[in-house]
Amino acid sequence: MLTADAEFRAVANAAFDAWQKQPPYVAYRVDVDIEVSALKQSRRISRMVEARTRDDLAVIQDLPQGQNQLGHSFPLPPTFDALSYFRFDFRLGDPIRRHNPLTAVTLLPPGPNRPPEPLRFGDPVAINPDAAVVVTTLRNYYAHYADDSNDRIAHIVMQALPALTVDNDSTFFLRDVYVDTVTNLPTRVVYSGPATDFTVDYTMVENHWVIDHAFYRNTLFAPLHIGQTTWTTDATFSAFSFPPEAIDERLR
Repeated sequence: MLTADAEFRAVANAAFDAWQKQPPYVAYRVDVDIEVSALKQSRRISRMVEARTRDDLAVIQDLPQGQNQLGHSFPLPPTFDALSYFRFDFRLGDPIRRHNPLTAVTLLPPGPNRPPEPLRFGDPVAINPDAAVVVTTLRNYYAHYADDSNDRIAHIVMQALPALTVDNDSTFFLRDVYVDTVTNLPTRVVYSGPATDFTVDYTMVENHWVIDHAFYRNTLFAPLHIGQTTWTTDATFSAFSFPPEAIDERLR
């Protein structure tokens, strides 16, 4: 059995390979439940989405017969690789009353320790073919297997190290990666922090690795932390199809 560090590297590379093989177009239905507990209000948003994966331009149709608009995949691209450097923007405005909430998941640009694409590790043996022993470690995380790991699903716990967290303004860090030991692809990726939780669940549809569920919790603090508002977004994806050409002419 691989060490947890080595397993994480292999899983990240498998996810990167799946991301590279994403179809040119993906269409799907998404049902999103938004809740703001402090206001005791909730709302469901149902949409059909057709997206062009190379640039995430999407046609969004509010159901049953609502507004049709161009934007990004809502609430995130189903082909999104959660093992990457990214920024998640949920432009919600009024959490309940705004008619057309939109989102954007952006891969961070090149920079120190920030690749312009999902995470990918090089082969340490290829880097140093003369090495007699190769030990793989992660610079920013301490990885270990959780007790609930088994032959079918490996559960890797990721502990963020000070090298990553010190002077970092991120509100959440990678915490758990659940892995299908047959495909070596993640089935669940979990980020967590004091103000934010972000969970992405994956499935296979027609040999494509796609998201079928995502959960996002964010707490907004008032100045001096006097008061706070927490809202959650729970999204379920379904009715996937992968047309070889765009159905909507605006994506051609």
